[in-house]
Amino acid sequence: MTGAERRLWSVGIPVVAGALLLLATRNVGVAITIGLAVGALLAARCRMWALAACAAAWSAAFLAVWALPGPYDSWAGTAVLPVLAGYVTVFLVAWSVGRRVTGPSSTVVASARPSLSWPSERRLLTYLFVLLGIAAVTAAVRYRGVLPPLLADNPDAARQVLRQQSNIVIGLLSEAWTLGMAISLLRALSGTLRGSLIFYALAGVFTVGAALGASKNSVLVGVAPALITALSVRRPPWRMARLLPTRLLPTKSVSKTTVVLLIGAVALGAAVYLGGQRTLAGTGTFETEFRSRYGNNALASSAGSLDLSLSSSTETFGRLWSQREHLDPAYGAYSLTFLGSRVQPLVGEVDLYGVTSQLSQPYFMNTATFAAIPLLDYGPVGALFFFAALGLAVGASERWFEFSTAPAEQLGRGFIVYFALFGIYELYPLIYPTWLSLVPGLWILHRLGRPAT
Repeated sequence: MTGAERRLWSVGIPVVAGALLLLATRNVGVAITIGLAVGALLAARCRMWALAACAAAWSAAFLAVWALPGPYDSWAGTAVLPVLAGYVTVFLVAWSVGRRVTGPSSTVVASARPSLSWPSERRLLTYLFVLLGIAAVTAAVRYRGVLPPLLADNPDAARQVLRQQSNIVIGLLSEAWTLGMAISLLRALSGTLRGSLIFYALAGVFTVGAALGASKNSVLVGVAPALITALSVRRPPWRMARLLPTRLLPTKSVSKTTVVLLIGAVALGAAVYLGGQRTLAGTGTFETEFRSRYGNNALASSAGSLDLSLSSSTETFGRLWSQREHLDPAYGAYSLTFLGSRVQPLVGEVDLYGVTSQLSQPYFMNTATFAAIPLLDYGPVGALFFFAALGLAVGASERWFEFSTAPAEQLGRGFIVYFALFGIYELYPLIYPTWLSLVPGLWILHRLGRPAT
């Protein structure tokens, strides 16, 4: 950064801060949203791309709360924006601090992205087919006698039946779909076009298997980390001259960044669209209101689905915050939700979704939030320390893996970033035990890439 740029930033930041404070006296929601957008720009200027993306996601979530009307909106959502923004700010600032105190030597050039060093193709394909076998057997056990929710007339009802029949072992083994999807897609994006066709095919198979449960996140949790990782490492351009006539190509190579962004846009668009269709197919009170508002308009229902994904977490947290004085601290019981009912005899019986569904009356929606678990466990002040520690952990681990050449470590970073971005909806790692399968799976991938001794 030149001296002129430093002077511009030193003057611009106080001016922007003052303008935001003035705007907050008129509309606090607008001021908070713009403030997070400015924070995203500052993080991007400092080459903290993952942190910038998280700040931008929160800006979009707050925009959906105060600007986009929806059937789940209430006074509580807009009223709680300053409180939730405070927790989010603590988390993001701690993330930045964690990056600065941890990671590779400062001599590493920030713009020098690493090149991945993969295991041999034979080893990698063997591992992927083993994962596919585990996933297929688990799906056969899971859907035995039950139509997969993706193919059911009412996906939500089918998912509820499966949830009652499933257990933590089946759930953890089902993450073979996720792991296989992430590995095969990243390998396809980091190789030559002709050599990557089999990995694209495997990525498609794993994606279809993950989608059988009719959960948007079951697909995104595999696709998004692979795309995040692909944007963070070096990707040699595809040589297209042999595949298309030269006259159709402005150059002889094409950047994979466009392909990565296109895959991400398609995945997100498909998730939003299918989410809207799933809600339209439901039979509950909220689904009835959703249909009356959006009807059979695919575009309107998709927009409503996107608004619900962005704003429902904040809306639910607003209801929770307004009744916080009537809730006793659980001192860690909610933080162990991902372990299921087996640990409840030790830490006490709690039901996060039971609490949030009661707060969402008259709809009784099972919607968790980013800040619900620390608030219910440790109270308003304890939640501040929780998010400071969480931000430090995310920043330190994200920075630690940033320049690694190991695909497993880069994918681990991708999952960490995705879970942080998913905070606009809920605190994913403390609710679902997904990472209990992903960590050993990535460790095996790491071992496969090491030379035999």
